[in-house]
Amino acid sequence: LSFSKESSGINAEYGEVVSIEGVEVEEGVAKKVLKQLEYYFGDRNLPQDRFMLREVAVDNGWISLDTMLNFKRLANICNDKAQIAKIVTDGKSELLQLNEENNKIRRNPEKPLPKGTEAEKNTSNAKTVYVKGLSTDMTIDAAEQWFEVHGAMAYIKMRKDAENKFKGSVFAEFSNQADCDAFLAKGELKSGDEVVTKMLRADYYKEKNQKMKDTKNEKRSAQLGDTNAATAPVEVENVEYEKGLVLRVDGLEGTELTREQFKDVFEGKGLEWVTFNKGDPKANLRFAKSAMEALESVKVDGKFIVSEKELSVTLIEGDEEEAYWKESARAKAEFFQRKRKGDAGRGGRSRGGFRSKRGRRE
Repeated sequence: LSFSKESSGINAEYGEVVSIEGVEVEEGVAKKVLKQLEYYFGDRNLPQDRFMLREVAVDNGWISLDTMLNFKRLANICNDKAQIAKIVTDGKSELLQLNEENNKIRRNPEKPLPKGTEAEKNTSNAKTVYVKGLSTDMTIDAAEQWFEVHGAMAYIKMRKDAENKFKGSVFAEFSNQADCDAFLAKGELKSGDEVVTKMLRADYYKEKNQKMKDTKNEKRSAQLGDTNAATAPVEVENVEYEKGLVLRVDGLEGTELTREQFKDVFEGKGLEWVTFNKGDPKANLRFAKSAMEALESVKVDGKFIVSEKELSVTLIEGDEEEAYWKESARAKAEFFQRKRKGDAGRGGRSRGGFRSKRGRRE
C-alpha cells in the first residue's frame, strides 16, 4: 500500500515525502548549499570520509536529507529539507541525484569515483598550494572569497592547532592547473595588511621535513658531544630477519598524516616501528608478528583507513623486504657507532671521572 505525495506526504516504502511545490530559495543560499553538497559527494571528500562511505553503502548510495543535516556546515547554511530538495532539483547538478520522494540524495551512479591512480594523485598534488599568513579570525567562507578571485577551487582545508583554532594557513587545491600556476606566479599577495607566503604543498613538506631532519641531527650531535665528528659508513652484507612483518603504505605525499596516527590505528596490534616523516610519499610499518593479521584486524569494510583517509597498503616481500632490514640494521649500527664516539669524547659513560670497582668516584 502506498500513498500519493499530494494525499498524505508519506510513502510506505520510502518514508516521508518532501514537497517542494511553491518553495522559494534565495540565490546566494542555493549556490552555497549546492556547492557544499557537491563537496560532500565529490572526488576529494567522499573517498576519505568514513561516515559518508558507510552511509552510501547502506542504501544503494542514497543518504537521507535528515542524515545530511547532521553536517553542521550544511545545516548552518540551510536546515530546511524542502529548500535543499528544491535546490538540488533546480540546480541541475551533474554530480547529485534526488529521489522521487525528495527525501534522499546520492552521487550520480554515472559519475563513479576515480580509482585514485598514481597519475591522478600527482595531478592533484601539482595544483595544491600551501598559503600562510591569513588572518586567524578567517572563516571558511572568507577563505573561499579570498581564493575565488584567483580561480575555481576543488577544496580548501583550514589548518587547525591542537585546540582546534585556525592557524592562519591553508592547503587549497585549484580546479585546474593553469589557475594554480598563475596564482604561484603572482607577485606579493596580502590578507588584510599581511603579506602571505605561498608555495606548492609538496614544496612546503620538503622544506619542513628537511628542517626536521637538520634539527634532529643537530640535537643528536649535541647529545653525543661531538658536532664535527664524522662516522664511517656502515656496510651491511647479510642480515637475518623474520619475513612478513613489514607493510608499505603508499600515496602519503601531500597528506597531513603523522607517525602517531598510524600508532593510534594499530594500538595493541604489535606495531613496533614506523618509518615515516610527515609529507613523505610512503611509510613502512614494522610489527612484532604477522603484519597482514594486524592489517586485517583494523580494516573498515575491507578498507585501510587512517584519519578518514583510505590508503593503499602492501606487504613488502623479496628484494624490497631484504633492503628494508639491511637499511634498518645499517641505521642502528651507525647510531651506536656515533654513540660510542660520543661516550669516548666524554671520557666514558660516567661523568666527573670514573668509578672504581667499589663504585666510588676516584
